[in-house]
Amino acid sequence: MTIVPTNPQPTPTPDATDDRHGLRLVSVLASGLPADLGTGTEPAAYTVPAVFSRQVTQEERLRIEDPAVARRLAERTGADPALALVVEDRRLLIQNTTLSRLEDGLATAIGDMLAELDRDLLAAQDRRAAEAGALAATEQTRVDRVVREAARISFDPSPAAVADGDPTSST
Repeated sequence: MTIVPTNPQPTPTPDATDDRHGLRLVSVLASGLPADLGTGTEPAAYTVPAVFSRQVTQEERLRIEDPAVARRLAERTGADPALALVVEDRRLLIQNTTLSRLEDGLATAIGDMLAELDRDLLAAQDRRAAEAGALAATEQTRVDRVVREAARISFDPSPAAVADGDPTSST
């Protein structure tokens, strides 16, 4: 048995600002849930697939999949210590959990973690941009100085050479 929503909603498309920030989870992928949910044979814990608002960057993926992140989430929410987060394409596979644990606070904690990750990565990106700007300004100052020094160089003949009429003679 496959669980299919009775009124499927299209996945919202990210707006233009999502290119720089705004990684979030938009929904649980119900069709990816175990078929025996709601039955007497429902597993105690399972993988819940959730859909990201956009493609995850490599840096985001490394941070999300860090076991320390799942450990902190489990400690904060009382989730199973075996909780694991795996990024697969535009999905987050939340392993060793349940829908009820997500509803009881784990989903909010994951949302908070993603917002914090966004802030951290944006701050790092802003620092790198500021450092690059400072390096570019320093380099431009150096180039300007070299150009000024080069402009002061004159290959005009000396007054003595001009007076002798022989530009190659020396005094």
